[in-house]
Amino acid sequence: MKRHTLSFLFLFLMQLPLFGTSITNEELLKTCTDSTPGPHNFCYGFIISAANAAQFYRNIMDAEEGYIDICFPENISNKEIVEIYIAWAKKNLALAKNPAFIGVSSSFSTKYSCKPEKEISKESKKPSVYF
Repeated sequence: MKRHTLSFLFLFLMQLPLFGTSITNEELLKTCTDSTPGPHNFCYGFIISAANAAQFYRNIMDAEEGYIDICFPENISNKEIVEIYIAWAKKNLALAKNPAFIGVSSSFSTKYSCKPEKEISKESKKPSVYF
């Protein structure tokens, strides 16, 4: 059932470029560095939504099937998550024209990659934090 749902979701997402374009890292970085309320809120909404999507996906996938390699600490704030992306985007200007969702995911996994399975089994397996 889970595979069918993910397959349907994948097929649906493959059709999205037909209906619109993705925001780029360059556009998101510009939005995130704008201090006016509208762009500031869009920046936070986009990045926090991407963080929630990554954590949701990680929580529903089995480790054997592969998953997004992002494990946030329990006490991380929304502001920290946005700052992680901004720092990553400024450092990776060569990827400015790439889709922002991929950039946001890359910034998370660069800073908060999950521990290897051996280390996880030693600790209690708590569910990941949702924002």
